[in-house]
Amino acid sequence: KLMKKLQIVFITLFFVLLTMPLAFFNWEENVVSEIDNRQLTNNPFGPNAEPGADLTASLESYVQDRIGFRDEMILGYTLLNDQLFHKMIHPLYEYGKDGYVFFKQKQNVQFGDYHIAFAEMLAEIQDYCQARDVPFLFVLNPEKAAVYPDKLRDGIHYDRSWVQQFEQKLDELGVNDIDNTQLLQDRRAGGEQVFNKVYNAGHWNDLGAFYGVNNILESLSGFFPSIQPNELGDFAVTETLQETLLSSQFPIHEYEPTFGRLCELEVKTEEYDAEVARNSQHRGFGYFVNPENVAAGAPKTLVFQGSYMNEMGFKFLQTGLGEYIYVHNYENLMDFDYYFNIFQPECVVVEVAEYTVNSGYFNAERVENFSLNPVLTLDDAARQADKQSLAPQIAEGERLSTLTVSLPEGTRYAYLLSEGRTFDLIEGEQGWQASVEKENLSADYTVVAVGADGEQVWYR
Repeated sequence: KLMKKLQIVFITLFFVLLTMPLAFFNWEENVVSEIDNRQLTNNPFGPNAEPGADLTASLESYVQDRIGFRDEMILGYTLLNDQLFHKMIHPLYEYGKDGYVFFKQKQNVQFGDYHIAFAEMLAEIQDYCQARDVPFLFVLNPEKAAVYPDKLRDGIHYDRSWVQQFEQKLDELGVNDIDNTQLLQDRRAGGEQVFNKVYNAGHWNDLGAFYGVNNILESLSGFFPSIQPNELGDFAVTETLQETLLSSQFPIHEYEPTFGRLCELEVKTEEYDAEVARNSQHRGFGYFVNPENVAAGAPKTLVFQGSYMNEMGFKFLQTGLGEYIYVHNYENLMDFDYYFNIFQPECVVVEVAEYTVNSGYFNAERVENFSLNPVLTLDDAARQADKQSLAPQIAEGERLSTLTVSLPEGTRYAYLLSEGRTFDLIEGEQGWQASVEKENLSADYTVVAVGADGEQVWYR
């Protein structure tokens, strides 16, 4: 009888252990995992399911991502391999030499049509800006492996020759660009640690950001002499102990340099945050004013930036620029004219890390089909019409107003003229729209439609 009771107890415990992961299944939608820093698969039958996705694959991925104790099991397995074999089994990271940690190395990138299309998109953005007397700068930041290639594990052949080919294409197109790779390599050669050995293995540290952003500011000073590079004395420099890898629970013990901004800022982010549209996966946005720099003539600068700037670089742009408005890069960049309409910048910067120049970050179809309005040229022979025929609708928020109109079929480009400014009307599902600051939309606005044959119709 005792043996039978023990069998029942063991069977019950086994059944409980077997069913607990299912009992603690994670049903919450739009969850980002801390262990591997990505959004977990949503319910393939739910409202957030990816349209057109393979149902079987999605269901399998959903179960794997949402099973109870997933993060704990991954962490335990990772720590066990680290202690027994000094091998990092982690979704994001891997060991290099001499205690260095890197993002997992992937297959070497081959220069191709995507990179050509990306360069052409940047050239079109620059042409758009320059036609409106707005300077433009493209910034490429290197990944850690480009600065510390000798610290990669044995067997890795790291080849970034595509970067040279990409930058050659930028030169052919006349794009104003800088690459921070050589700068950071030189600083490293001089004995400075511009990427941490372990913590935040995918990005530069504050010291690297300080030098990289100074290179940006020096480039912009060619357009605006009021912009000056930062000095170390502009910041309170300390050290911070990091005890886990970024976006992970993997234990470490590393001090990293921390730069604290000293200058006073006006923060306008909350005034716009709720009304400025962004891609749901890339919500980063900020609006900061440095009154001292504005008084000195520093420009209103719109920056499309990735994680290098979102995490460290932003504080150095806050100190170095006048009005600094940033939008998280990637899918949002393809809506460039939307943000240009709203903020009417005096300077534009696009920043990327080298490992983001691919379709996983910037959708290939949108890059290939990227197009912006040319500058509106006045036509004395333009037809005149009543703007009420366009069934205009105006939606007003606290900071922004959005005008929506219905334009004739065959319209190629359209513009909104208001308060002495010209804005692009952008075709979408609801019609042709422009979102602008409320004070920039007056009652006597004019809409200009340009047909495929170049004929203009002015709706007043």
